[in-house]
Amino acid sequence: MFSEHFARQTDELKGALDKRLAARGTATLPGKEKDLRIYKEFYEYVRDLLPPLFSVGMGKVRSKKHVLNRTVDMIIFQKWCKRFLDLTGGYVLADQIFAFGSMETDLETRHIYNHASITEAVKTLYAQDAELEENDLVPCFSILLSFKSSIPLLSHKKALEDIAVEKDIALNRETDLLCVLGQGIIIKDWENQGAFKVIETGEDTLMWFYILMLEYLDRDGNLGFDPREYIKENKEYREYS
Repeated sequence: MFSEHFARQTDELKGALDKRLAARGTATLPGKEKDLRIYKEFYEYVRDLLPPLFSVGMGKVRSKKHVLNRTVDMIIFQKWCKRFLDLTGGYVLADQIFAFGSMETDLETRHIYNHASITEAVKTLYAQDAELEENDLVPCFSILLSFKSSIPLLSHKKALEDIAVEKDIALNRETDLLCVLGQGIIIKDWENQGAFKVIETGEDTLMWFYILMLEYLDRDGNLGFDPREYIKENKEYREYS
């Protein structure tokens, strides 16, 4: 049931993106150009899949003391009222974030480095406002999602590892999930000290993006819904640690 839906939806979302890019006369966004309007259908899709207590959008983040002057492509957060963003001056408050992410049309190594920088900044703001200890897990889920990539997933895994060493990024400030639609995911394996693991989920990648995101959003176990129970069959995927 779930598998078929997400496989169809992957094709539809890719088709919608291709149409928007074709209208610009390109197959991908060149250079550092970033126009999040091309992901309109994806935002709408994620919004419609979220439990009603969550909102999704793009924007800037601030904590009680600091402002992150970079636009975050996707933020999933809770707002107290319809005029939440009016009250906050248009910023999403760090301690109201449950998940955030970067969107790419064709994933390259530079995108991984850019998202790692955003992740460290957002998680640091959250940890400060939540008064977490230095080594506590930071419960706001960091996602990097791309519609395609010509670079192998194992190379992306190495980039995630390299940036953490080069920039001395703490284990609890790293990217949690990297997805390339139609190819697979890279997750943090907390049963193996938070090391990155590649899983070739193929056409099921969007499904696992949703399942993992929902599990992170359900911090307190109050949603009362486990999508894993509705997967038609338990497939075995190739995994690389």
